[in-house]
Amino acid sequence: MSPRIAIRDASGLTLIETLVAVLVGVVVTGATFAILNLSLNQSTRIADRVSADQRGRLAMEKLLLELHSSCVSVGLVPPILEKSTATNIKFLSETGSGTAFTTVTEHEVKLEGGTLYDVYYTSFPSSTGKWTFPSTPTKTVTLLTGVSQSANGTAPVFQYFKYEKGQLSATPLNESGISKEEAKVATQVNIRFSVAPESGNNKGDRLIDLSDNVILRLTPATEVGPNEPCE
Repeated sequence: MSPRIAIRDASGLTLIETLVAVLVGVVVTGATFAILNLSLNQSTRIADRVSADQRGRLAMEKLLLELHSSCVSVGLVPPILEKSTATNIKFLSETGSGTAFTTVTEHEVKLEGGTLYDVYYTSFPSSTGKWTFPSTPTKTVTLLTGVSQSANGTAPVFQYFKYEKGQLSATPLNESGISKEEAKVATQVNIRFSVAPESGNNKGDRLIDLSDNVILRLTPATEVGPNEPCE
């Protein structure tokens, strides 16, 4: 006589239980991907801002160094040249250990099409300090790409100020093109621009706004006298 086989309960999940389990799985998976996407976006945003900050500061430092070396002579020629504007600055600059320069460089730093260019005009040799410059650039260097004017494109990249009664004036010189007389007394240059990361992402939260200034004086300003640069 064959033994009896006990029939066990073989019931599984109901359709409703299966649907609930699937729905919970979808919600958990969706939440996981949302957190992952947010983390990736934040990581990319931070990396872009670091990239923009590094690129912008390198260009700013180079420009500041050139401007700090713009007092090539005292009283002979002004360091900032006429026709400098809010997006185009012209100035003389040179470095060296000698007591006088036989050649100097005229720089034209300009913002065009989102790129900051540094155009060099190296003078012809002169022993008198009255330099003449070629009509065509000696070379053109790209300082920085992905550049824009701050404050949604409205703030000037370059501003020029003079001393009045021993204090820097709060009113900038003519930013549409400073005159020859204004160039003689321009003693401070303010620089400000926004820069995008190397990735080219120019969203507002990826841009870095940088600003600095250079005072073109070797002695403090006084209440009397013209307080011209490089005195």
